[in-house]
Amino acid sequence: MFNKKKSIATHLENCFPHFEKELKEEIIQSASLMNLPADTLMMDIGQKVEIIPLIVSGCVKVFREDEDDNELFMYYLGPGEACAITMICSAREGYSKIKAFPEEETTFIVVPIAKLDLWMPKYKSWYYFVMDTYQDRFEELLKVVDGIAFHRMDERLLEYLEKNSVAGNTPFIQKTHYQIAQELNSSREVITRLLKKLEQRGRVRVNRNQIELLN
Repeated sequence: MFNKKKSIATHLENCFPHFEKELKEEIIQSASLMNLPADTLMMDIGQKVEIIPLIVSGCVKVFREDEDDNELFMYYLGPGEACAITMICSAREGYSKIKAFPEEETTFIVVPIAKLDLWMPKYKSWYYFVMDTYQDRFEELLKVVDGIAFHRMDERLLEYLEKNSVAGNTPFIQKTHYQIAQELNSSREVITRLLKKLEQRGRVRVNRNQIELLN
């Protein structure tokens, strides 16, 4: 128990240093630590939301999925972040509207749902963290909508690769053409053709199950 609390305290100092001391102490007392390997279902559509995950290491992919298993990539979550959609569902004791998978081994602090509203008026740092999370994710969703409505598929593809590169802190994106097509709601043939064009323009280098983002 002591080691668990010590680990949570260390993660809070590293990833959420702006939280008040009293808030950190409450988190240490009420939260737990969870670790998930890559590609493990973290949140499913229709699942009752009972926790708020605060990411402290790794990378989580958040996306929508329809009845035919077509996916639409929304955004990534990294250390020091939380999912606004999860928070909204938590506040209303509702059910998830998104799916989430760790792209790599990921550790997060599990905060009980009841603490969301309880800490809002009590701690300014928590209030601003929740509000900033809403704003950041809302802007990400606007980019998704803009991309679908106004951008060509090649622009969406390049932006998708750039987001993957930033999220993974590497120019190498370990994805198949089929996986990318699923997440961009396109076809594998279209993605393959556009990647060839981007490679001809010197923007990417395409290898087997790997894409290197150049420049």
